Amino acid sequence: MDQSHLHSKNNRSLFILLITGLVVLLLGSIVALANENKVTVLASTLNVRYGPGLSHEILTQVNEQEQLNVLGEENEWYKVRLETDQIGWVASWLVENEEVSLDNQLYGRITSAEVNVRQFSTTDSKILGTVSQGEEFPILYREDDWVQILFNHRVAWLHADLIAVIDQPTERAAAGEKADASLKIRVGSTPTNIRHEPTIDAGILTTLRSAEEFDVLKEENEWYEIELSDGTRGFVASWVTETVSAETVSAKETLPNASASHYATTLAEATIVIDPGHGGYDPGAVASSGFTEKEVTLNTGLLLADRLKKDGVNVILTRSTDEYISLNDRVYYAHQANADAFISLHYDAVPEANSMSGTTTYYYSDNERSLADVINQQLSQNVRLDNNGVRHGNYQVLRQNAQPSVLLELGYMNNDYDITLVNTPAYQSTVADAVYNALDQYFSQR
Repeated sequence: MDQSHLHSKNNRSLFILLITGLVVLLLGSIVALANENKVTVLASTLNVRYGPGLSHEILTQVNEQEQLNVLGEENEWYKVRLETDQIGWVASWLVENEEVSLDNQLYGRITSAEVNVRQFSTTDSKILGTVSQGEEFPILYREDDWVQILFNHRVAWLHADLIAVIDQPTERAAAGEKADASLKIRVGSTPTNIRHEPTIDAGILTTLRSAEEFDVLKEENEWYEIELSDGTRGFVASWVTETVSAETVSAKETLPNASASHYATTLAEATIVIDPGHGGYDPGAVASSGFTEKEVTLNTGLLLADRLKKDGVNVILTRSTDEYISLNDRVYYAHQANADAFISLHYDAVPEANSMSGTTTYYYSDNERSLADVINQQLSQNVRLDNNGVRHGNYQVLRQNAQPSVLLELGYMNNDYDITLVNTPAYQSTVADAVYNALDQYFSQR
């Protein structure tokens, strides 16, 4: 073999070795990159939400030690892709990777002498308590000029100008200690079930029908354990209670219209909050023909409002134009008005087009089932789409709503037949008439 041939062979071998090395390095980089873009769930059950914050509705849940693919980050929340290819958001402090852990949770320090902490992100929202300069709290979410913190075992809001983000909390704040050692709540402003266990499926121990104050013995899965006057202990859902602050003197002084509390027995006496879903920069589902969920919910809501107003009903719309309204504020409107019913309007969509059709009525609490049943019955009888019945729905506008509330899915935006109907005045008027008739029947039977 001549030297030139040997040299050529050596060059080919060296080239192959170089290429092999590059492939190995490239594969290693891809694996490392994939691992960097994965996070592991720390909580036993973690909510995956539609947006980056606690004010967004729950898309689904994942379990401890599951790994999620990270697509982006915003406001200390990760945008993730699930194994089902669904896209959602999870709190960064409840997952773990090499760069992010519980230590990365944001904390803030109060910068003013005395600051009101409110139930919702509005200046006219109910005051849950006050905090003092120098106190530190976990920061959960920021929305416009408001910051959501963890206060007395529950979420609360204060103006962003009154709290400063800090690098490291004090040991006391990091350990989760609160300025107030005990939490006092008010229960029974509206009929409230006390249950044997901290779940909505548990048996009812008793129903409180007048406002009483209790010390919270412990908190479990968003439920409070309390001791009743006869010494028995039971659980009440945290979202139907009120925190008693130092400023509160009596239930009569702190509850809106408490002195004029009424129990509507006719529709004409009732206050109805109509909640057209989505709006503004949140279009909701989009039909293949181009129209959006936010358009048809608003059109349906306006027709229903007009139908009710003609009979003298006190109607409140959470939105009457194309604007974004947070889920917190939608619930707030119902509480502020002491509403007799809250009706949230939506049009559905599913991952596989044309696999579902029709209407569905959702409720959360047992005492709302009768309202859901009567509305669903009218939809079933009068609306030209399949009826999927009444179902339990874990939606924020229901779960955190102390007023009787239902959420209506009124057709599927990715069903070819449904979209020929739902964007027509005739269909929306039929829905409005059906809900009106149901409300009339519901209040006349009370």
